[in-house]
Amino acid sequence: MARIMRIVRTCPDAAGEILELMFLVSQIEAATTVDREYRDAKRVISRLRNPLWDMGPADREKLLSAAEAIRRVCRLAEDEIPPVPIADAGERARVEARLSAALAGEFDDAQIARVTGIVAAVLQN
Repeated sequence: MARIMRIVRTCPDAAGEILELMFLVSQIEAATTVDREYRDAKRVISRLRNPLWDMGPADREKLLSAAEAIRRVCRLAEDEIPPVPIADAGERARVEARLSAALAGEFDDAQIARVTGIVAAVLQN
């Protein structure tokens, strides 16, 4: 925020463009942070069940216990949990639809596809 204010103070003529850019970024964030289908929880559960490194039985049991607690709290059925964290194949389509609606008239289809790719990649990590 300090850098943005510094740019605006240095070049007041750019204030409108900077505010517009901040608005577009906020729309992108809003389009991807609402998680009504518990996609993030499903991904976390899957990651806990499939850690990135080997560990001892006690540590593994703690991760599995945490995954089960999250599943119960979110009231997710076992078959709703993806076998691997990035297995939610429909996620990119959902993100693209939300971004297309939010950014219609601001970006063309190619630009929205590029933004969707970047957002989908970030969400998978």
